[in-house]
Amino acid sequence: MDESETERLISTDVSNLSGEEMLDHLDSVERRMKDLLKAELDLLEASAELLADRPQLQARLDYLRTVDLKGATEAGD
Repeated sequence: MDESETERLISTDVSNLSGEEMLDHLDSVERRMKDLLKAELDLLEASAELLADRPQLQARLDYLRTVDLKGATEAGD
């Protein structure tokens, strides 16, 4: 994941965006959020030993499995 992409999205001054630019920005933010959620899901799924002792992590994994992550890039992209 590219941290500079997250920083760019957070730092964008949306007050100067046109309607179409705002929609494009929101689409980019949504894709980035899905990428981050997908990364979290992948990490939790790969960490079964941690989930056994931490029910809150298991609950988070269960929740993430219900989230629609269509549009997220695959790990390593």
